[in-house]
Amino acid sequence: MKETDISRAIIGDYTKQITEYLENDVVIVGAGPAGLTAGYYLGKAGVKTCIIERKLSTGGGIWGGAAGYNSIIVEDPEILSEMEITTREEGDLYIADAVEFATGLAYRTRQAGTKIFNLLEAEDIVVKNNRVNGAVLNATGIRMANLHVDPFCVAGKFVVDATGHPAEVVNMLKRRKPDALANKIGEGFMDVENAERGVVEKTGEIYDGLLVTGMSVCAAYGLARMGPIFGGMLESGKKAAELINDKL
Repeated sequence: MKETDISRAIIGDYTKQITEYLENDVVIVGAGPAGLTAGYYLGKAGVKTCIIERKLSTGGGIWGGAAGYNSIIVEDPEILSEMEITTREEGDLYIADAVEFATGLAYRTRQAGTKIFNLLEAEDIVVKNNRVNGAVLNATGIRMANLHVDPFCVAGKFVVDATGHPAEVVNMLKRRKPDALANKIGEGFMDVENAERGVVEKTGEIYDGLLVTGMSVCAAYGLARMGPIFGGMLESGKKAAELINDKL
């Protein structure tokens, strides 16, 4: 029957893919701008990478621009130009369409070879010998329904927290190892210039095997928030990829 043929193809293909990505070089949690950019550059470098995204759509906070005005700003269009995402000058800034940005970034990341699994949520991390070794995953729908259903795990030589403002993976570590990280999790007041600079400078390994990128950097280190300007987050994702590639 045609209906079961369709179902068999989908279930078989997904099962094959999730099994293939149970072991990775890199597991990125969060498919926002920094996570996708990190995945793009890791994929281009031939690093086996999967991105875990709890939502149905990728892109994080890109889609809404500022207060629903779906345009976003960067100061340097180089990374967007590399991905063939359209920008236009506005004074010393560059504007991009938020929808083109979100879809184009996901497309380029996937084409680079990085696998994106949506509707999966990281509910915990795997830590062995004081090193982060992977992520503990469950279906988003199961988590939303608050059902008592056991998760499964994916392994990674490195795990990247790209969850944005909550820095969820860092929080998972800090809850059980409060002395492992010096800072309280949370961002400071809005300060675009300092945030854009700091998010790139502080991108890196915050604990053995765990890197932070994008707004997770700001939350983990108490840096200022930045609003709908995305250049620092793109550069942070690229830096995370470069750091990991060097370590591998």
